Amino acid sequence: MRFPAELAQIGAVRRWVSKQLPMLGLRLTDQRVEDARLVMSEIAANAVVHGCDGGRSDVELTAALRLSPTGVLRMSVADPGPGRPEPRKAGEGATSGRGLLLVAGVVDRFGVDEGPDGKVVWAELDLPEAARPVPASVAGRQVESQVVVLCTGAAVRVWRPRSAVGVRPGQQPELDRIPAA
Repeated sequence: MRFPAELAQIGAVRRWVSKQLPMLGLRLTDQRVEDARLVMSEIAANAVVHGCDGGRSDVELTAALRLSPTGVLRMSVADPGPGRPEPRKAGEGATSGRGLLLVAGVVDRFGVDEGPDGKVVWAELDLPEAARPVPASVAGRQVESQVVVLCTGAAVRVWRPRSAVGVRPGQQPELDRIPAA
């Protein structure tokens, strides 16, 4: 999801997460959905405040969700700013400064990948088997699938291997034996 670097857009990021998690085929508890929403809103807010100097409507940030084959949900936000976000201890009367501590308390891992055009702040949740998508099967055989969330919000599932019906992988179909429709 691409969004303007404005704090007013953080609610849209949370709503996007709520819509995308089921599209990934995940069967999460309500608490885990809220955890994912919290994590994405915190790292998105940090990207706006610290990566874009408090917000810039002329800059677009990119939020992403990715599910690995091993059941790791990676949530990330890319911003053009330099520097690495670090958890800090907020003062007793402070109204901000606790976001990364909240994130650290919910996720299994988080970190930063730095690049020439800024950075990607990411956080990962290790999902239990029961929360992962149901494995796909074709003709009674389990096949590996990959789920990708597109920027438009659509999800596509790709199955491999793909062979023609009645043809073993690595063989070419005999076209003269395929019955006419």
